[in-house]
Amino acid sequence: MTRLTKKPPILLSLSLALSLSAAPVIDGPLLPACTASVAWASPSAKGNTSGNFQNGGAAAEADGWLYYYENGDLLKARPGEDGTVLVNDINSQLPDPFWGNLNLADGQIFFRTLHGAVYKVSQNGGTPEIFFPAKTPFGTGTCEIFLSGDWLYFNYETTTGMERTSMICRIHPDGTGGEVLKDGTGKEMYWLLDVTEDTIYYTGICHEENVFYNYQMSLDGQNSRRIDFIPYTPILQAVDGWLYFRDSTDDAIKKIRPDGSGLQTIHSRPAAMSFNVSADGSWIYFSSLAQGDTEAAYMRIKTDGTCLQSLGQLTMYHASIAGDRIVSLTSGNMRMIPQASGIPKLEKTGGGFFDQ
Repeated sequence: MTRLTKKPPILLSLSLALSLSAAPVIDGPLLPACTASVAWASPSAKGNTSGNFQNGGAAAEADGWLYYYENGDLLKARPGEDGTVLVNDINSQLPDPFWGNLNLADGQIFFRTLHGAVYKVSQNGGTPEIFFPAKTPFGTGTCEIFLSGDWLYFNYETTTGMERTSMICRIHPDGTGGEVLKDGTGKEMYWLLDVTEDTIYYTGICHEENVFYNYQMSLDGQNSRRIDFIPYTPILQAVDGWLYFRDSTDDAIKKIRPDGSGLQTIHSRPAAMSFNVSADGSWIYFSSLAQGDTEAAYMRIKTDGTCLQSLGQLTMYHASIAGDRIVSLTSGNMRMIPQASGIPKLEKTGGGFFDQ
């Protein structure tokens, strides 16, 4: 971390960013001048699926290629094929360990480290380059990053006295146009949940109330309002006109329209610990909670509530789905193997993050 904070240009630009009130345009570069210019994605593009963003983002898929973290390396592969190493022993090239949030944009892979630095590297491999520093005198770094359209959205955690607070920001992937969209200085903490073509979904807590709520606001940081038609949830994914969420009151997976209509319970038992809606909106993959004598399993179910299937009796939380791979940083790397019955099974292909 020290070598990042030794660079005066980084600290100067960040101090400017973090001293601004909600939704100003930052005057001057938010990122270090050495950041290479890259063309950003088209307005309809996302750097990864909302399900993977909600589950750590250890894998992503684009143009027929899978990008994923396995056994300390960053790799890419075609479905059904062995991986090609893009960055060997990536943790040896970073100030703190790789921590996912893979985003893909026009030949670049953006990712986050454990303590909140954002790096990028070519999709063809190479040496990771710093994109956003993890630690300044004002805070600790980014928590989540979401590339959507021509913006990289992120929440930056800060510290005011004894309270953890944060702000929601965005910047172009070439390092220009940085803006603070929502500033909780001194009183609020935010976590990004999802970003769609026109809406940011996030969780917030006001320290004075000590109560969590879910919110939505427009992409420019305006019109922030509480989502009062669902209970607080730390897991919410917007896919194909639905908001999928885990109801914190009963651990059931449900979906509802963004206007509050059409509430449906998709699955309730065994209860879900985490879930991931597939890119095409057809399946929900989830880790179950053991119920009585029911063994915990990693499962999937159709988004209409049919075809409940167990993919293996294993404990795996917060898994990213890409092609024929399921990747969990904390529980090892898995591959889905098609079976004659039509129900794929999981095969462990490597150690998890904490096994390194």
